[in-house]
Amino acid sequence: MAKLLRMPGISADAEEVVFLEWSVKQGSQIVTGEAIATVETEKANVDIIADQNAVLWRSLIEPGASVNVGAPIAILIEVSEKITDESAVYKTLGIEGLANGVKEKTATKETKVVEPITKAENLASNNQISGDLNGGRIFASPLARKLAKENNVSVANIIGTGPGQRIVRADVEKLISSGLSKPQSNGAAKPVSKGGYVDVPHTGMRRAVARTLSASKREAPHFYLNASCKVDALLELRKVLNEDRAVKLSINDFMVMAVIRALHDVPEMNVIWMEDCVRKFNQVDVSVAIAGSRGLVTPVIRSGQELTLSEISKQIKEFAQRANNGELKQHEIEGGSFSITNLGMFGVESFTAIINPPQVGILAIGAVVTRPAVLQDKIVLENVLNVTLSVDHRPVDGVLAAKWLQHFKKLVENPALFLAKEI
Repeated sequence: MAKLLRMPGISADAEEVVFLEWSVKQGSQIVTGEAIATVETEKANVDIIADQNAVLWRSLIEPGASVNVGAPIAILIEVSEKITDESAVYKTLGIEGLANGVKEKTATKETKVVEPITKAENLASNNQISGDLNGGRIFASPLARKLAKENNVSVANIIGTGPGQRIVRADVEKLISSGLSKPQSNGAAKPVSKGGYVDVPHTGMRRAVARTLSASKREAPHFYLNASCKVDALLELRKVLNEDRAVKLSINDFMVMAVIRALHDVPEMNVIWMEDCVRKFNQVDVSVAIAGSRGLVTPVIRSGQELTLSEISKQIKEFAQRANNGELKQHEIEGGSFSITNLGMFGVESFTAIINPPQVGILAIGAVVTRPAVLQDKIVLENVLNVTLSVDHRPVDGVLAAKWLQHFKKLVENPALFLAKEI
């Protein structure tokens, strides 16, 4: 019996997604547990997984369409089922209006392929960027379409560099960086001639960040602890370890390693606040803030207590690359009990950060600075790194947070304590 496949709930705060592509062809059999399509949320790409054996009889949306959660995206039939009256199927499923949008196109002289034309008014708003180029349609990848829409860019004058002159993400980015992009006719970001300003519409990611952090400041009582870590020994060890490496270890890699080890050694901090309990974790999962071309994302390093410094460094670099390419999956940015954010590479010496709920805390890492100090009645120069710990006071009190930060400082100032596998 035919049934509708509806857009599933992807994440707690995702009410609308951008449909990227089908992983199986129309008319193909699908198997329980198989990825059948990919969609894009505000922060990541997510696979839609089949929950039954069936045949994807008709797809109802095209790549690039914005789809509300719960909207129909395909019609499934049983593996052995044969359809003789297509109009009856649409009527039975309550989408008979779509039957008027079915067209026939000849594949060969003997064979005809029947496919539905997506009706945006019946299913979802279609946000494809299209137009005429020498009398034909402009083809663009889903990511290129979304990037152009978010930046209010017209693609009418872009010559794509993808297969068949298809416009890809890099083409849109090149146009944006050149400053030659023209606003779309219905764009919201229009210059105001007498005001001296431009209103730039919020991207989906920016809205998501705003919602999350606003809720965090309202609901989680933050308190803050500061510490200064002497990093001369760490910098020397980093220099030694990087001598024979093609890909160098960063200071941030060491900081992430120290956070993971401190959470492992002080397990009372490896928790999250829940309505009915404080949940304690056996493994250490931490989020690392990455500012990619698509905005800020926080992919999670899982079971960090089992990883070496080199493995952590490799994973962070892979996350950063995939974040820039829009390839992070939803499950990769969910979870974790703690976050690390670093602005030291911008010369910021210290700052405070907002907790990413329901995590217990976030460590803000500043730049390494050289300052004078007194050692055995002599003035010497030492390298110091400032950190600020933001903590949710509901599951963690000040003494516990101070104990954790003290242990983190000890590890940073004596890196050989947790780097035995690397030497």
